[in-house]
Amino acid sequence: MRPLRGLACLLLALGGAGSLAGQAAQVVQCARCHANRDFLLGKGATWLPDSALYVPPTILAGTVHASLRCADCHRGFEAGFPHRVSVKVVPCETCHAREGQDWTASSHAANARTAGDAPTCVTCHGSHVVLSGKDPRSPINRFSIATLCGRCHADRRIIGKYFATPANAPGSTAAQEFPKSVHGAALTRDGLVVSATCTDCHRAHKVLPASDSASSVNRANIPTTCGACHAGVTRVFNASAHGTARAAGAPDSGAWRRPVCSDCHSAHAIVRADQPQWQLGVVEECGTCHKQLYEAFLETYHGKVARLGFGLAAKCSDCHTAHNMRPASDPQSSVFAGNLAATCRQCHPGAGAQFAKYYAHPDPRARTRYPLLYWPWLLMTALLVGVMGFFAIHTGLWLVRSGVARARGEHGASKENGP
Repeated sequence: MRPLRGLACLLLALGGAGSLAGQAAQVVQCARCHANRDFLLGKGATWLPDSALYVPPTILAGTVHASLRCADCHRGFEAGFPHRVSVKVVPCETCHAREGQDWTASSHAANARTAGDAPTCVTCHGSHVVLSGKDPRSPINRFSIATLCGRCHADRRIIGKYFATPANAPGSTAAQEFPKSVHGAALTRDGLVVSATCTDCHRAHKVLPASDSASSVNRANIPTTCGACHAGVTRVFNASAHGTARAAGAPDSGAWRRPVCSDCHSAHAIVRADQPQWQLGVVEECGTCHKQLYEAFLETYHGKVARLGFGLAAKCSDCHTAHNMRPASDPQSSVFAGNLAATCRQCHPGAGAQFAKYYAHPDPRARTRYPLLYWPWLLMTALLVGVMGFFAIHTGLWLVRSGVARARGEHGASKENGP
């Protein structure tokens, strides 16, 4: 058995060596022309095609295609020179079927075929020097992907053509906003490879507009997309009032939409949640759906101080939590009657049951819900209107009397008869 095994290994080695020898021979044969700059000069219409034809035999060394022969991609050239120039390069999906299917279904493929201004395989991966994404020199390395995508998404011609409408506005500012975001800063400043980049949210090949239901950034899919990294937060969000409303299929209507991650955190300009910029903005964001509660909140001490820019004042997320917001009737809610004191003690250490009776969103016009506020408000409003009305009538009558007296000359006469 051992002699047979040895013979088999020898044959395999000889076969492999023959294959490598054949590969090397073909590369050398191709290099006779494609490594000769003088020969290639003028073969293309301009210097750019001439440069593309220059392919030295070492160009594939160290790439993911180092084991391939020239004819593996350039089919029809197996016989060597002379060859037909019209023979096309074999499509990348011949080997990369799944990636090819995803790209074909993407918005990039549609524009590449019609307008010719969308990225193809070569645009992102290169033609001959195709490097692994783990290679720092690769354009698809995690630290380089945002720059790669920015070649088009920072191009004024592309922006003006495809991202000029308000619905497509995020695509026009993405390249400028992302590097300043918490994700972009984590990549470029801190070097955290786990931080999200363009392909984590939009995918690498099947890039679709947010309006497409199959898109990873469609509103219905955003919690799942963000949950790929923020699994714990997504689990809490799905159990919250917002998450259960989405699961129940509550429809979006008009200005009211079931909130998702990007509503509060935005898409590309995401900042840290402990920054005043976000803390003050999220109150207004909550107000887009909870308008009445938002307006009532602004009338309170917390609301007025928060509006002045003081980050320490309690805001929506401080009382209702950031992601686990639940109705007050839920025993697990932070604003459930039995949990209110503990919630208030986060800022007010001595808060007790009486302290927790503070009205967070008082509406004095709601007679049934806030009777202790309604009657004083009604009395003070009536008093204010009555006083202002009385003096408005008094002032009006005084002006009329003064005008009549002036017309009769009484005003001048009183001055002449004075002391």
